[in-house]
Amino acid sequence: MNILSDFLTLPPLIALGTDALRLLLSFALSIFIVNIYQWTHTKVPQKSFTDTLIILCMLISVVMVIIGDSIARAFSLVGALSIIRFRTAIQDPRDIGFVFYALAVGMAVGAGNPSVAILATFLIGIIILGIYHWHQRFGNNNEFSLEFCLPPDQNLETVYQPTFDKHLVYERLIEKRIKKSQQVELTFRVRLANPHGWLAFFNELSRVENVTEVKMDKE
Repeated sequence: MNILSDFLTLPPLIALGTDALRLLLSFALSIFIVNIYQWTHTKVPQKSFTDTLIILCMLISVVMVIIGDSIARAFSLVGALSIIRFRTAIQDPRDIGFVFYALAVGMAVGAGNPSVAILATFLIGIIILGIYHWHQRFGNNNEFSLEFCLPPDQNLETVYQPTFDKHLVYERLIEKRIKKSQQVELTFRVRLANPHGWLAFFNELSRVENVTEVKMDKE
């Protein structure tokens, strides 16, 4: 009974309520971050990634509450978390920014700075939306990332260059590598002369002899 009565005293209940509010605040702010990510993502977002943003924001707020002002706890948690090995490769650097976005907001909430967390969440979100709409309105709609494969041991440029000259006003070779199948994979940054002619360019390049695995991606 003494343990129960000690637990039900006012200060522990206040601390428990404060911690619950921090978790709820980090959850609400992480939902806003996920919405910003979905609104500004050009491809269909992976649910696993958006769920991870919510979980990270809440967990880091819990971690900050646990650490408090204790340096010993901070080092203990660093040692415990160092055993985790992350194998998932994040291909879009923009996704890394959103991971740090969620982490920073969670840290602010857990450290007892809700005003900073709320201000940062909405201000950064508005700036991200502004950048997205700026790119949508003033960006180059006819620039693409282009990938295709060619067999080895031949003059590569003579195969695709006539099609490039017909449809493109700009091309830049980004990467050239040899695949396990010994085919040569080329990656270009290209700009079309006709912004609406990407399908015709794609079909014509795909029909070129020896050109395989043609991929176009608007960035």
